[in-house]
Amino acid sequence: MPDTASASDIPPAATRGAALAAALVALERLDEVGESIEDEWSYVTALAEAGRSRLRTAAGVDPATPLDPDRAVAVAAACAEIARIVDPHRAIDWLSTFPAVVELALGAPDASGPGPATGSGSAVRSDPGPATGSGPATPPAAG
Repeated sequence: MPDTASASDIPPAATRGAALAAALVALERLDEVGESIEDEWSYVTALAEAGRSRLRTAAGVDPATPLDPDRAVAVAAACAEIARIVDPHRAIDWLSTFPAVVELALGAPDASGPGPATGSGSAVRSDPGPATGSGPATPPAAG
């Protein structure tokens, strides 16, 4: 049976450092679940490292800084959502999304802009997926 944590199961963090610690644990869980797809290992690893970097930056310099209770509840709710993820593809999707959610919850100054895991090219996918060009899917028949 999957872990079905709720926001009430995860106590809100009192400081930015405690919120960072909880978010890093949740990110590690996403990393572990996502790495179960062997073909995506390098992509998952790059996303997780970019996410850890974003979270550390968002938490700020002083981990002892008190965290507003509403922000603490938001981080706890995000971590609870991560605890429910068992599908590796969903975990991979959340690896790039979760750090941005935590940045927003923490009120990080740069939370509104794209970060390293959401479009700057910091993680290169090993499998580009199917071609999506505008041309025909099969070559035209020779006439």
